Amino acid sequence: MNLLDKYGLVREGGLLTMYLPATSRAFVFRVKARANKGGEVLNYGPLPTATSDTLSTYDGGSVNPSVDGTLPARAYTESIKFSYENTSLYDTSDIWHVPEDYRDRLFHVITHVTPEFLRVGVEVPSGVTQTYFQRTKMAIGVTGDWGFSRGKFEMLHIPKLGVGYRFGNDTNLEVYTHVTFHYAEYIVEVPTDPQAIFDVLTGGIPSHWVAMPVTFYDATIKSALISTYGFEGFPVMPKWSKDQAIEVYNALVSAIPMEVRG
Repeated sequence: MNLLDKYGLVREGGLLTMYLPATSRAFVFRVKARANKGGEVLNYGPLPTATSDTLSTYDGGSVNPSVDGTLPARAYTESIKFSYENTSLYDTSDIWHVPEDYRDRLFHVITHVTPEFLRVGVEVPSGVTQTYFQRTKMAIGVTGDWGFSRGKFEMLHIPKLGVGYRFGNDTNLEVYTHVTFHYAEYIVEVPTDPQAIFDVLTGGIPSHWVAMPVTFYDATIKSALISTYGFEGFPVMPKWSKDQAIEVYNALVSAIPMEVRG
């Protein structure tokens, strides 16, 4: 059975693996249910740019959008969060940001922006550059020559960790923008069977892997993981280290909060 639906989201009962390149660790989640089943599309609208915003350009200058929601020629944004003015939300300035006691939920978000040629990247946490070339020799991303996506970005939003999105327009035309989210609000559990965890992380059990854009292990990321899940993830170890891996995983699962223990 295909793990993913037509939106690229994990089906109920499937497994999702969140991999952190900075630490070579991963979290394994089982999707128990999808809270927004049947409502996976959120047509957010234009990017939250305003005529009062001063945006930097690829040519070294600055420019203001001529109309709210547009991205001027040769311009790129600073870190953007997607707001929604509803006082019942945890954080009206960021629809994907929730506290650590939301640990049994996980947002899987695939952001689509039009025009599709626009550059897209993220900062984790907001304001921290995570894309580099040759380890940390050179920062890359939306503001550089490479290290970005175009038109689409897949991201997992975990509790307590704020994420910022950046967009760039490297053409000579100012463009009207539109953002659509394909998202799932999963109700999840973290498996506690060391053998099953090992099988997932070595490819023996099918799981959808999302490599988080984290090459620099910021202290904010560590704090969010420990506050939410009780530990920093399972080390990804080779198949020939099975006995050692099982021992390590068995020690780690005791830290998983009861709300998400599988």
